[in-house]
Amino acid sequence: MRALGSSVLAFEIIVSLLFIPTAIQESSISTSNILAIAFVQVLLAILAMGTLGKSYGIYLGYLTQISLIGSGFVVSWMFVLGLIFLGLWIMALRIGRRTDELKASKKAS
Repeated sequence: MRALGSSVLAFEIIVSLLFIPTAIQESSISTSNILAIAFVQVLLAILAMGTLGKSYGIYLGYLTQISLIGSGFVVSWMFVLGLIFLGLWIMALRIGRRTDELKASKKAS
């Protein structure tokens, strides 16, 4: 689960950084606010990546997804990207759990 979740979060960091120049050009929000939004998104993703082994790491990942969707209020196409990444996040968790269960059953037998 950690590998798949971390890869989704890593790509979200890239999208959050690419959000900055687009938001500066398309939005009327100040540059400092845009940088703060992107910084929070990147920080949440890094914290979630570091804590995916713990139960609250998954919740930090969901919080990262919510912040990415919420940035759609600044740049409208972020709604779409945020929903795509939410879907990827959910699938990464499901597939990761199945993989972990299979590994545990192989070790038990």
